[in-house]
Amino acid sequence: MSFKKNKTTYVIINMMIQFFIETFVGIAIGYFVGRAIDQWLFEDKQIFMYILMVFGIFGAFRNLVIRSLRITGGEGNEKNDEHH
Repeated sequence: MSFKKNKTTYVIINMMIQFFIETFVGIAIGYFVGRAIDQWLFEDKQIFMYILMVFGIFGAFRNLVIRSLRITGGEGNEKNDEHH
């Protein structure tokens, strides 16, 4: 039983590390690509930089949710939900 508990801990730590790396990379890519687009289209506005940085954060959250559902088998509270 200890091995299964340790394996679960490693999986959770791995997911956390991947999430932070994906968030950092998404923000960095959004920053540099958005900054380049803003310099190309606008002179002193920073619209696309912020938009693409937020997309990078949302992309990391999306990957976290997908990875979590894949590990848990997509099980939630469907067994206890009598309406569906």
